Amino acid sequence: MTHTYVLTGPESSGKTTLAAALSSYWSAPLLREYSREYLEQKRLSDPEFSYQQDDILTIAQHHYAQETELLKQAPERLVCDTDLLVLIVWSEIKYRNCDTWIYEKFQQSLQQHNRHYILCDWQIPWEADELRENPQDRRELFRLYQAKLKQYGIIYTAVGGSNMQRFRQIFAAAYRHELEINQRQ
Repeated sequence: MTHTYVLTGPESSGKTTLAAALSSYWSAPLLREYSREYLEQKRLSDPEFSYQQDDILTIAQHHYAQETELLKQAPERLVCDTDLLVLIVWSEIKYRNCDTWIYEKFQQSLQQHNRHYILCDWQIPWEADELRENPQDRRELFRLYQAKLKQYGIIYTAVGGSNMQRFRQIFAAAYRHELEINQRQ
């Protein structure tokens, strides 16, 4: 059974850095955030490109397909730099709703896979780039992610501090999580 660790939280909260470090440390596959790649490709072909809600669905479909393929390989651990939860929050904030397909696949992933979410706090320096939109709302976004995780009854660990502190917090949580799963079997 694969232990899937999903990094989530507001923009510029260290998700990508932590996901890469965990993947490297555990020698686990890393599912990269597809939205960044998708949006960068769109902007290269059209510098005036402005994403729409259907782009979020396209990103979700690609992400879900990649995750499904990685899980078929049955690695011991899989590290995900975000998942469909980020796309739900993004769509609900930007468009006040989300495509039903994204909700359905998110619910399925929660029921089918052993997942543990790592909620990264916002209290690190903002790193601006052309794809980020919410430098002032990170605290509120963190609270929204926390509320969503609770709403869905998702097991998660909130991490904060330096990268090393976050790394230690994740390892402690992963150890407890995997021990609990193994004891249930």
